[in-house]
Amino acid sequence: MKAMRGYSSEAYWSQLAPRLRSAVLIVICFIATSIIGAQDDRVDADEALPPLQVWLPAPLISDESGDAFQLLSEHTAAFTSSNAIAIVFRIKDVGKVGGILSTIRAGKDVAPAALPDVTLIRRRDFTPAQARQYLQSMETMFSTSLINDLDDGLDFGQISLEDGSALYGLPYLFDVLLAIQSQPLETSGYRLTFDDVINNRATFLFPAARTNGLNQTFYMQYLSAGGRTPSDGVMSVDEEALGAVLKFYEVLVNLGLVAPEVLTFQSPAAYQSEFISQSDRPRLAIFSASDYLAMIDQQDATLTAAKAPTLSGAGRSIRDGWLWVLVTPDMSRQALAARYLEWMMEPDFHADIARALYHLPTQPALLDDSLPPTVDRQFFVELLDDATLPLPENEGGTAPRLMQEALIDVLHGDATAAQATRQVLNQLAER
Repeated sequence: MKAMRGYSSEAYWSQLAPRLRSAVLIVICFIATSIIGAQDDRVDADEALPPLQVWLPAPLISDESGDAFQLLSEHTAAFTSSNAIAIVFRIKDVGKVGGILSTIRAGKDVAPAALPDVTLIRRRDFTPAQARQYLQSMETMFSTSLINDLDDGLDFGQISLEDGSALYGLPYLFDVLLAIQSQPLETSGYRLTFDDVINNRATFLFPAARTNGLNQTFYMQYLSAGGRTPSDGVMSVDEEALGAVLKFYEVLVNLGLVAPEVLTFQSPAAYQSEFISQSDRPRLAIFSASDYLAMIDQQDATLTAAKAPTLSGAGRSIRDGWLWVLVTPDMSRQALAARYLEWMMEPDFHADIARALYHLPTQPALLDDSLPPTVDRQFFVELLDDATLPLPENEGGTAPRLMQEALIDVLHGDATAAQATRQVLNQLAER
């Protein structure tokens, strides 16, 4: 570079150097400020992370004033404090228009932003088709220790795929079918046979209503008599098993021990008050474990639990309950949800919330801590061991609906057990 006119080279650089130093300092300060600003922006972005949206089912947690919700809120507050992740709860109905699953189905394509990140659903509503279409896989999301703690209960949240099974729901709370006696029947232990009910002349109550399939009590009794669960979504009919269970109800009808009104009972809630208040004669009713645990805690009544009556007294049950499912397709939010669900499975809290909700925890090691001291732990262990997953509504093809219709005919006295069984087989043969 040529020196400017009137200046030597040395003079020129001596004049320019301070200016360069000042310019360099300005640039360095600008860069440093930009870096700090970018870091502040990231902190602000983390703090502004939208809270996890968690939906809770109203049949399980009906309002925010109960002990269970307060317990949940306190445990969640500790998670938020430790992880800087806010949680927003919303209590939603189940099994109705506007309920949890119907909203997820309706909003998946048209309003995904209005859907939860994670929610609790009933196991009987958890079907492979719905899981694949509306929910997200949970494979590899949880710690090995948690998966091991769930033990055999893990299949409660798995669905079958072409190349094996995959976890689409995190098992959280179990509920099983059982029978309650208003007066102890003359039997040997917890196992009841059809003959035990008949010989004791015990009035039998159960929720026999079913819209498009077979009610769970009859389904359980049919399986216990030798029937099989659906295969590839289709249920076959075992003539001997179906006939044996229908014969039990035919005898009850003839003895006046069961009334057609049981066909109007959607759940045990329909007859719970009547059952508790009328204990002047032997009565046997189907309830869930959660019903039983709530009644012995809240009601001034002497009640005895037993296994639901079956042909042989094998004591099979239906294991329903609740599981957590992921709805959000956003991978980063799935990771946050998985961290929260791990927190929800913390052993002490899991046992406490199960006890507060009168359910059984899905971690077997916590069963003792979740049960009141007055009940027999081994009874519940056996119920869980001998339990079958519920038959979802509309699952199993035509057979469940025809079997339900056969039960209706027998309870109304319109057909004998043999006639109703033959009609089911003939109708299936015509299809």
